[in-house]
Amino acid sequence: MINSIIENRIVDVPWPLYVNGKLYDGDKFSVYHECNVSCITNDSGTDELICQHGLTHITRKVAGNLITVSGVYIFNGTLSKKYKRNTVYMQRKVSLESVKLWFSVLDNRINVMQSLVIKTAKNDFEQFHEFVKWAREIGHYSDRLLNKSDKSKSITFDNASDDLKSLYKTSTMLLDALDTTAIYFNPESAKFGRKRLADIYSMVHKIKLVLSHAATTSHRANVVIKGRVENKHKIYESFKIVPLSLIQNAIKYKKSGDVEVIFEEDDGLLSMSVISIGDQISDDEITKLFIRGYRTRKAHQMSVEGSGLGLYVSKVVLDAHDFRFKVTSTSISPENKKLARNIFTVFIH
Repeated sequence: MINSIIENRIVDVPWPLYVNGKLYDGDKFSVYHECNVSCITNDSGTDELICQHGLTHITRKVAGNLITVSGVYIFNGTLSKKYKRNTVYMQRKVSLESVKLWFSVLDNRINVMQSLVIKTAKNDFEQFHEFVKWAREIGHYSDRLLNKSDKSKSITFDNASDDLKSLYKTSTMLLDALDTTAIYFNPESAKFGRKRLADIYSMVHKIKLVLSHAATTSHRANVVIKGRVENKHKIYESFKIVPLSLIQNAIKYKKSGDVEVIFEEDDGLLSMSVISIGDQISDDEITKLFIRGYRTRKAHQMSVEGSGLGLYVSKVVLDAHDFRFKVTSTSISPENKKLARNIFTVFIH
């Protein structure tokens, strides 16, 4: 959303901006030709960076996105003769207060726009109950077709035709997508209905069957479940979105190997970890993963569809259950710091 707002100039863009991996010229002056991404980004954790060219790059978080005002010269009220003769500095001279004010105005306007979009979409979504009804019909009959055999669902699914597998997967994913959308527009719906005792292992196994299937062999992903779950746990119907989203993300962004789901149960506390090998996620990015619409820099660079809403909705569901979660990203070896073992763990009680 933020990139579209900038590109369409829905808000004033007086200075060059760096947003989600893209550089935009400002209306007052363009991106400085000698500056590049390395001038703007850094690992120091500072919000204001002066690059080797003497220009300042100021970063703030707006609506879950990191936005950088790039290549400006911060005027502090006094200038030496050296700087007065520097054309680059004089053309890019701004005050820190004006930049801060611009960020504040941008934040307010985006919040207003997001509220209007969500309100309008929520009203429109109310008209989609008929679609939900028919989606549930498709799910019901595809489930019946799959359960005609007396064998276990896993064996039946393996032996089913590709067309039936695809029908079952499509119906399951359609229903879950509609449920996710409903929670996005109405977070309170994560608590709809009563909590019920559920077999979470079986729930994840069903997700494994669905996500492991693809029309072509090259797009299939192997999901391996380890551990046992002896007890049933009280959850809302919405909880299924959490393992679905975590496993989907692991499949999307893994670079090698299988996706593992590991269960550990101890004295009534169940942990569910979704593990994959992918690009390392910095500590700073980990803190933002569950922000609405946020995607890591590597995710933006990859040609993978995504909106950054799955993890946001998952957090809404986890908060509704009062379940804790933890994310770690550990380099797989000192020699290869780009690839990491990424672990998303949910603690269920």
